[in-house]
Amino acid sequence: MQAIQQFSTWFSKQKLSGKLAIGCGGLFMLFCLCSITSAIFSPSSSRSAKPDVSSLQTVAVQTALAGINQTGVANAGSTLPPVSTEKPADIATIAPTDTSFPTSTPVPTKTANPNLIKPGTFIVGTDIQPGIYKGGAGAGLFSSCYWERLKDLSGSFDSILANSNSVGQYYIEVKNTDYALKTDCELTRLESIPPHSGDYPQTLSAGTYLVGSDIRPGTYRGQAGSDIGNSCYWERIRNVAGGLDSILANDNGTGQFYIQVLASDFALTTACDLEWVSE
Repeated sequence: MQAIQQFSTWFSKQKLSGKLAIGCGGLFMLFCLCSITSAIFSPSSSRSAKPDVSSLQTVAVQTALAGINQTGVANAGSTLPPVSTEKPADIATIAPTDTSFPTSTPVPTKTANPNLIKPGTFIVGTDIQPGIYKGGAGAGLFSSCYWERLKDLSGSFDSILANSNSVGQYYIEVKNTDYALKTDCELTRLESIPPHSGDYPQTLSAGTYLVGSDIRPGTYRGQAGSDIGNSCYWERIRNVAGGLDSILANDNGTGQFYIQVLASDFALTTACDLEWVSE
């Protein structure tokens, strides 16, 4: 103990405490510099090893699976809610529309022509109205259309006011004094005499033609046989009522013949073809 006290007194006298402190500090700094140099030149030995990413992922997955297993075990003991066996309320459903076949478009109904009459007998003023009716037939006698205007329905010959076997296009004037009309063909009542439109025909086939509407006035030429059996009947008429008093002029033309149609004529009837040659 005395020896220690003596060494302490000697050390104080020699003033070595400051030197010792300086020396210790220098050693410390030298140690630090050496450590830094060693760390720079030997990074693999001084730094911590880089963690393996795949190992960390594996650990994370294992941890997650362990958590799931623990949750499954925990839930295994719990009781699931009972499944409801109650019958659901009936819900009205709309039957689907069958679209396997397209809906057909209805065919439009054809509007009946009020001025058209079918074959038959019709009472004037009850079944039909007076006026001019137009019809169509063939070019020969056997394809003609028979019609008659009647003063009664007795069926006797005296009942007939006028009649004809018309060929081609033809017209019938039904008067308000007639009792009935009999026709073997369809007829259409004209609201009025149709005005002419377009060019007049140069040639005419067998039929009846209204002057100024169907044909123009002028001279027409025809060709027939050499005798009465092969002749061509024609007539210029003041109306289309079909009576004898309707005829202005008529003839049975043979060979080459001509007909002069006047502007004052109401119509021309011909049983054969005609050609217009001049005014």
